[in-house]
Amino acid sequence: MLPLDPIEGVSPLSRLLRSAPAAEVRAELGRIEALLGGASDPATGPAARHPGGPLLAAALGFGRGALALREGTLDAAVLHLDGAAAAFDNEGAAEARDLARCEAVLARLRRDARSACASAVAALDAIAGAGDAGRRAAVVAAHYRGTAERIVGDAAAAQRTLLSALRRSEPFLGERAQILNSLGTLYVTLGAHGAAEALLEHAAELHRRRGDAVGEAIACGQLGAAALGLGALERARAALQRQEWLCARLGDAFGRARALTFLSELALELGRADDALALATCARDVAAGAAPPLRTWIAYAARAIGRARRDLGDPGAAAALEEAGALFRELGHPLGEALAAWDRASVEALAPPEAAAPVDWFSAAWALGSLGLPSRVAQLLRERLEIEEAAPRPENGGPAPDGGLRERALAAAAQTSPQVAVQREVELVYDRPDELTVVAARRTAAHRNLGRLAALTLAPPGLVVAVIAASRLGAGGRALPPEGAAAACVADLPGLAVWLWPAAAAPVAIGRDLDDLRAALGEPLRIALALAPAGRVLCPPFAGDAGAELEAVEIVALLARAASLAPGELRLDPQLGWDGEVGASIEALGFVVTR
Repeated sequence: MLPLDPIEGVSPLSRLLRSAPAAEVRAELGRIEALLGGASDPATGPAARHPGGPLLAAALGFGRGALALREGTLDAAVLHLDGAAAAFDNEGAAEARDLARCEAVLARLRRDARSACASAVAALDAIAGAGDAGRRAAVVAAHYRGTAERIVGDAAAAQRTLLSALRRSEPFLGERAQILNSLGTLYVTLGAHGAAEALLEHAAELHRRRGDAVGEAIACGQLGAAALGLGALERARAALQRQEWLCARLGDAFGRARALTFLSELALELGRADDALALATCARDVAAGAAPPLRTWIAYAARAIGRARRDLGDPGAAAALEEAGALFRELGHPLGEALAAWDRASVEALAPPEAAAPVDWFSAAWALGSLGLPSRVAQLLRERLEIEEAAPRPENGGPAPDGGLRERALAAAAQTSPQVAVQREVELVYDRPDELTVVAARRTAAHRNLGRLAALTLAPPGLVVAVIAASRLGAGGRALPPEGAAAACVADLPGLAVWLWPAAAAPVAIGRDLDDLRAALGEPLRIALALAPAGRVLCPPFAGDAGAELEAVEIVALLARAASLAPGELRLDPQLGWDGEVGASIEALGFVVTR
């Protein structure tokens, strides 16, 4: 028995909870209560005297709890759902009891967050272990266990649990759609936006087929976030507009405020500050009108209002941004506080020269980076560049001395934010095409090196390793091997670089690569060259990694050896087995070969 089965013959409550505005659901609950003869406490109310009364009263209590959970009135949700579970237990309706207990656990998780997770996992494990693992209640318990694991930050455990629940959910279409929502949300959090988008599109379609507007709104909201992560701004806008429309129809203030705030930030990203201001003002009104007010979304909306006003030249922008920052600090919201620090830096940077003060961009960028949000750092770097470019030029009319370096830093950070990279490229192609060429060449060289390292993961064991010392290394990407080279670079530090070749690489090719590097740097190299017989590249670096993951490659001794060599000296490891003829060919390139 499902919790709402006892009233299925007299009420469409199950459908209304999925698709109707809260006021309509509340009216239906009142109609059922009147039908049962008045206030319906599961144990003592008039419904208990109705034929099948205790089960009807339990179903009514579950319906009230489900609506309270949907609306976010979580104390009431816990009260109603606990009461329904106890009433179902008294009537021997085990499946309905366990499903009500699962929903009560979810309400506690939403209300108490991390502090409720340990007890939630224990309660859900008890439910799942009480019967057949394939029954609906066991699948729901596993789903909510995965939610608890996500809340505590154990993404690997959450993924395992949710995938296990998904495999068992095929007979239960509604639960399957909800689990797909949760998996998609997890992958958005992890930055796996492609996987998230695929799962959430499936979830949204299942919700539509079932007429579940609540579930579809949740899926659309996360779809918007996934599309933003992929740089697909139009797809993001379509998903968020759908969420906003559904939530307005359902009377869901939280979902609507969220959608409107995201849409306002998207409008800012597209340069439509007037649209952003209207959307953010509406978001703030919706959030403020909720009971209780949704203070987090009020803060985000106030920030969007401030940034829109700033872009429109409104002097009231600083006050709105400060309002948002104060609320974020009061809430103890780490992302909000980092964004407020960014806003303070932008206000300081835009101040007239007579009021100028030192601008602290770093604190905001570091906080955002530490939260795992390099795309936000890229947006901050872009904003800083745009503000600096709009400022009066130096007397000689040229760009700032480090403008090229800042462009490259932005291009590197924007690897995780395609929309920032594309927008900046469009600006550069008209304003500074030479700088675009430098950035594109550097990115091409980096991509080529990444491809070589990825290919080396397929090579047989055995690597030739060179530690190269030269004063001009560590800047401008000079250590990245050129197109015709056979080498890959795994480290590029001031004064030092480490190159790799497959063990099967011809000595003449290795010598030619090193000679090309010497010519590019314009100075003698000090090189320690060795064989790592079992050396392997296990994994190329991800964006932001310090280097490739290697196995059986000894670098430390080679670093010390290279540092001790004379300029122009190339020290060969005897394990390489290179004969005198090979040594002579390398000496012919101008190196002093020692063994």
